[in-house]
Amino acid sequence: MELLDRYLNAVRFWLPPAQQDDIIAELGDDIRTQIEEREATLGRTLDDDDVAVILKQRGHPMLMATRYLPQQSLIGPVLYPVYVMVLRIVLLWVMVPVFVLIVGPIVIATAANPTVGAIQTVWNLAMADVFSLGVITLVFAILERRPLKELANWDPRKLPTVTLMKALPDVRQPIPRATAIAELIFGIICTGVCLQAAWYLGGFNLDVVHIVLAPVWRLVYPLVLLYCVAGIPLGWVGLVWPARIRLRSVIRLAINAIGLIVIGVLAQAGILLTLTSSELSTASLADATHWTSLGVHIFLGAAAIVTFMDMAQEIRRCLTVRW
Repeated sequence: MELLDRYLNAVRFWLPPAQQDDIIAELGDDIRTQIEEREATLGRTLDDDDVAVILKQRGHPMLMATRYLPQQSLIGPVLYPVYVMVLRIVLLWVMVPVFVLIVGPIVIATAANPTVGAIQTVWNLAMADVFSLGVITLVFAILERRPLKELANWDPRKLPTVTLMKALPDVRQPIPRATAIAELIFGIICTGVCLQAAWYLGGFNLDVVHIVLAPVWRLVYPLVLLYCVAGIPLGWVGLVWPARIRLRSVIRLAINAIGLIVIGVLAQAGILLTLTSSELSTASLADATHWTSLGVHIFLGAAAIVTFMDMAQEIRRCLTVRW
């Protein structure tokens, strides 16, 4: 029963590795028994359409797997893996580099006591993480109470084959729904943050320091906004058409190309910001400007490396899969 094997394989994806074999064995036996009973009632072997009806009654693979996962009080087991993924991206991969490489040097260099400046940077990072945690949790709590229609209107016959999932290289496998949902939500959050950042293009205050952004930031802002907005259709394609691997890769390549343009323009700009303050010495402001610029360029270099690596993987996908 190939269709049943594909269903069980899809359920397996959402289960904890340590429990996959036992749960799949139990679930498989239960469904096979139901199929045999149905065949005995009809007096014939069930075809794929008949099996699809039984599987659809069981529920979407993601929802079926949640029956075996620990229950969460606020974020249910369906969205919990995606919730953790988005938190990890925002809190660790975005907030930490920004505060360590950009905000931290300004605060430490302009503080009367570097130790106090370092403590203040850690405190600001913690507060930013708490705020981000609250916003992301609120978004997922709302989504938890608005179930995705795709989970109800699904077709078992469109599940990927077991042979495909096991035999093909990772780059050729359909995008996991958890990744697609994370990309969609992350794109929405980044777009909101980018729109908010438009208010600070003319400059902003950080403690006693006034930071004036170089004109190049206004030049690249439309591209940065486009980069953030593009994450929304990227996640939508992965969620609605998980098997359209090459289409998703083309979108990712376009996003990466935009990112490289932004990185290249900023890297060539030289001075990216200017610090002024009536309470600090010229030497302190010069040190803050130096370390902040260095942090920004380190961040840009790391972002360029990651972008090139991702582009290489997406090019490989385009060359090895069909539309």
